[in-house]
Amino acid sequence: MTVFVLICSVILLAILEGLSRRDDLRELIAEFRIDSELTEPGEEVTLRYTVQNNSRWPVLYAALTLQLDPGLRICEEEAWLRRNTHRDRMGTQIRFHFFLMPRKKYSGILRISCARRGQYRLGRYYLMRGDYMGLAPALNSGDIGLRLVCTARRCEIPEPETLGGVMGEVPVRRFILDDPCMLRGYREYTGREPMKQISWMQTAKTGQLTVRQNDFIIDRNVSILLNMEAAPEAALERCLELLRTVCEELEAQRVPYALFTNGDVFSLDEGLGRNHVLYIQRRIGLSRLVSYFGFTRLVDRYVFRPRDNSSCIVITPGLNEAVQAALPRLQRCIGREPLLLCGGEEAS
Repeated sequence: MTVFVLICSVILLAILEGLSRRDDLRELIAEFRIDSELTEPGEEVTLRYTVQNNSRWPVLYAALTLQLDPGLRICEEEAWLRRNTHRDRMGTQIRFHFFLMPRKKYSGILRISCARRGQYRLGRYYLMRGDYMGLAPALNSGDIGLRLVCTARRCEIPEPETLGGVMGEVPVRRFILDDPCMLRGYREYTGREPMKQISWMQTAKTGQLTVRQNDFIIDRNVSILLNMEAAPEAALERCLELLRTVCEELEAQRVPYALFTNGDVFSLDEGLGRNHVLYIQRRIGLSRLVSYFGFTRLVDRYVFRPRDNSSCIVITPGLNEAVQAALPRLQRCIGREPLLLCGGEEAS
């Protein structure tokens, strides 16, 4: 009787072992996503992982291993790190062990952050499926397929009121036909205004002659000149921090701004809003601190473009001879002194 039970047990184990090897790793699918592709140094980002068992058979043992980019930091508790991480010559690995019933999935989250500005590919994953007896495990690997762009940090800058000047600081050019964007309001006709100022629509509404009141000294747009000429890396990184901070301050004040640069952050037409500032922040994160031409040529391009009476902010890593020689020409062009922000030595 004992021999019969033993033989039946061996046969049953053999059947279970064969069935556990029947489905390969194509039925075990790993998926990843992050809650944001744009971050800043030290900001936590959540990586969500899911392993789906599409087989009709249970997976009695499975292991998911993540090999993250060395520049990424895991923001979990110390006890969790001791339990789930493993360090070797390849770096830090995060391992999860679990089993899955048919048509079920295993999910979890991992909080990570970036150490410094740059672009990070999250890394690779390794998915192992064990058979019933643990004799022939199958291993599959692949790229997580996600990347994280880390923009520069915020930093201290002069008072926000200095950005873009004061409204009405410089008169705009007058034309034969007034710009409707300069309309400030309406008032009663006194007889001294030209007939073209009469608003016949408002006159019909109020029953008395009404004229348009324009503001011809509006000045609330800004041009940012970013100089990325060859300089110490720390100074260029500081320039990118200044650029991010200036853009966010202008967004807070609802001041439209354009970006002109001689580097790989690239120039951008005047705009305002979430998409505008996020594009600049993304370009900051992707920048390799490359400069394509000098500051003098950058000023030439700015000077010879169509005038728009905007205020000007210059961000430069230092005040070398070329910068000091080009600043007076820029000042003559805009009719006032630009706001100067230095990433290296302080502006004088």
